[in-house]
Parts: sequence; structure tokens; C-alpha cells
Amino acid sequence: MDKDLLSVAVVGHANTGKTSLIRTLLRDASFGEIADKAGTTRHVEGAEIRVDDNHNLVIYDTPGLEDSINLLSVIDEQSISEHDDGIDRLLSFIKNENNYPELSQELKVLKALLSNDIIFYVIDIREPILGKYRDELKILSYAAKPIIPVLNFIEAGSDNMRNWQTQLARLNLHAHVSFDSVVFRFSDELKIYQKMQTLLAHREQQLEALIEQRKVQWQQREKAAQQLIATLLVEAAACRFRADNNEQSIAKTSNQLQASIRDLETSTLNQLLALYQFKQQDIDQYDLPIQQGQWELDLFSTDNLQEFGIKATSNFVKGAGIGVAVDLVAAGLTLGAAAVAGGVMGVLWGVKQRYYDEIHAKVKGHRYLCADDLTLHILWARQLSLLIALQQRGHASVTKLSLAQINSEKTALPKAWNQWLKNARQHPQWLASNNSDQPPLKAKKQLLIKKISESLAAISNSNTNKN
Repeated sequence: MDKDLLSVAVVGHANTGKTSLIRTLLRDASFGEIADKAGTTRHVEGAEIRVDDNHNLVIYDTPGLEDSINLLSVIDEQSISEHDDGIDRLLSFIKNENNYPELSQELKVLKALLSNDIIFYVIDIREPILGKYRDELKILSYAAKPIIPVLNFIEAGSDNMRNWQTQLARLNLHAHVSFDSVVFRFSDELKIYQKMQTLLAHREQQLEALIEQRKVQWQQREKAAQQLIATLLVEAAACRFRADNNEQSIAKTSNQLQASIRDLETSTLNQLLALYQFKQQDIDQYDLPIQQGQWELDLFSTDNLQEFGIKATSNFVKGAGIGVAVDLVAAGLTLGAAAVAGGVMGVLWGVKQRYYDEIHAKVKGHRYLCADDLTLHILWARQLSLLIALQQRGHASVTKLSLAQINSEKTALPKAWNQWLKNARQHPQWLASNNSDQPPLKAKKQLLIKKISESLAAISNSNTNKN
């Protein structure tokens, strides 16, 4: 059975963001070519969004309409009878295309208008309303196809929004949508499909299936991202190394611990980028302090405190170092009384097995090093800030994104934070490289990851509602 294709022609003046729009809808930063110059797209190029086994949405990128004034004049001069309509005018022009080599790019657009089901007319609302845009819309009307004006770059062009809305209404184009391919909102994408439903009533069920599919995909992506971050936090808190109780051993072990946690964070970063379909080379376009898969601002650097609006209190060590004095004699047990009583080994075997190593290390003059609370707070803030940035970034953006745009309140610690850390620190087996095969421990780890993921989901939903 052949697939039922619903096709869209994305048209507009040169450099209005047509390719940018398609990149964002496809979640594909490699589609087409984007440059800050006119006429970047020279050919019609298409890509598919699969709805189900029998239905696809095909989106075609087209060259920019660079000379709409001349094009409209030529079209209107075609020899036609009084009974010919706009389509006849377009067909007549196409038939005589060899007479107008200077309009070869515009010709490709006209052919796309006639061969597709619906038209997205992309408008850069940062631009003033000029006569060439009115001519473009008149040409589009000749094709007798449903038109959805897509108001692009709405963040930067908000002051001009009302003027464009008024002009479109005068042309009887009321079903426009606001969309920003740089500052992305998933709700705006859904509105595009909903407008399509209104204009293509016979395709309503197919488009409803597409809407539901995109919602599920977005939710699955969010859930997977939240689980990645939650797993990172649990394993980073569980990460620990034993050191002899001397300065040289502690320094060496501290470096080992830092390297381990950096590796965990780098792995999570790369997985998040892949999940949101951004590439490693794309990350250099960001003003996030990340280079080549590494955070340029070191996790263990004091610069992170100011960068993420985190205040160190008297309960924290100065800077964002690691808590070398943390000995996980977890149940509040002290060795003093037991040692005096000569019952040290009795204590070792009398507590739960998971505390044995910690107490034994204390007796032997060793200590366990783990990341301190402040370091883990920064880890939370960095990953949550990155997640928010990825969710709001269109795949066409080439401008820099500053973390200054991230409100530090959005990365505030949840109420259960301290309990989560305590729980994870008591289970060094939860680090993936040390993972125990015992089902009860795995179940407890997954339960904690679930709790942190749910907290991340609540923060994400709150952030989405505010936007």
C-alpha cells in the first residue's frame, strides 16, 4: 500500500527563516543550509515526518522569492482569457519559463505551490511591511491553496507583531501562527499542526495522529533526559574512593574522584545532546561554558558558584572542591566507645554489611572521599540549566545562548535533596562501574532515580507553563 503523503511547501522572501523552520520541525540541524545572506537555498529540498506506517508529512524547502514585484508583473501580463483564474496565470507563466531566465528561482517556488497540499508562508516579523510582501501574498493566492502565515523570530520582532497581524487580516489571512525557530516552544509547533487541521478538514484525523505522536515523542524525550540527569546525580553522590590518611594519598585520591565525576558528567552531556538531536560540533555555537564535550568551567572551580547563583554557606567548604573529610560511618556510629571497649571487630560485624568498609577504613587510618554537597549542588544546577536550554533551543539557532538567561531560581534544590544525597552516599554499589548484582539494591537505586526524575519533571512543567 502506498503511503498517503500530506505535503507542505514552505515559501517566503529570501532569508526569512524557511530552512530554520524546517530544521526545527524535523529536529535536524543538518537539513539544508543556513547563512546570513540572501538566496542560500537554491533548490527545492524535502524531508518527511513519519506519522504511521501509511501516512507521512512531507515538508519542502523552497528558494526565496527575491523579485516578487517583477514576478507579479510578468504573471499578470500573461495572455489569458477573461475566464482564466490565478492557477491559469501561473500555468501560463510556467509554460513560457524559458522566456524569463532571470526568474528561474521564483519558477521553482511556483511549481512547488501548485504541487503541494498547503503552503507555509514564513515571515520575518523583524522586517517592516513592504510592497514586495503584499505582492508575494497575491502570487500565493493565485495557487488557490490553503496558506498558513508563520510569524518567525517573534522574540526579536515582538514590537512589530501587531502590524503584521493587522496586514494579514486585511488580506483575509487570519489563520496565522507565531513561531520562533531560534527560541523554541513546543506548544507553538503544535499550533502549526492544529491550524493545518482547520484548513484541511479532510486530513483532520491524519493530523490528529501526528499531533498525538509528537506529544508522545516530546514526553518520552523529556522523561529520558530527566532519567539521565537523575542517574548522574545518584552515581556522582555514590562515587567514592579510599585514601590513606596522609596528604599525598588524599591529593591523589581527590584527583581520581574528580576525574571520575567529570567522566560521569561528560557522558551525560553527550547523551543529552544526542537525545535532543544536537551534534558535538553544534555545541561550539553555544555560549554555554562547554567545549568539545567538556564543561569549560570546571565542575570543581569556584567560578561555578557565581555562574549558577549558588551561595556557599558556613555549612560548605570554601569553593567547589570535594569533601575530603567525609567518612561514611553512616548510621551515626562512632568508633571511640567501641575501640575503648575492645569491641571494634564486634561492631564491624554487628552493623549492616554496607558499612563494613567505612568503619574498617576508619580503624586502619584510611578515609573515603566523595563529592561534597556544594559540588553536587553545582552538578544539579549545570545539568538542569543545560536541559532547559536544550528544550528551548531551535535547531536553526546560530546565535549564542547565555546561561545568564537561565533564572537561578529554576535550579533551586528540591526539599528532598539532602535525603537523596544521604541515601546515595550510603550505597557506593550504585556507581555503574561498581554496580552490585543484588536485585534489592538495584530496585532501591531505581526508586531514588525515579523520585529525582519526578522532581525534574515538576520543575520542567513549571518552566513550560511560565513560557
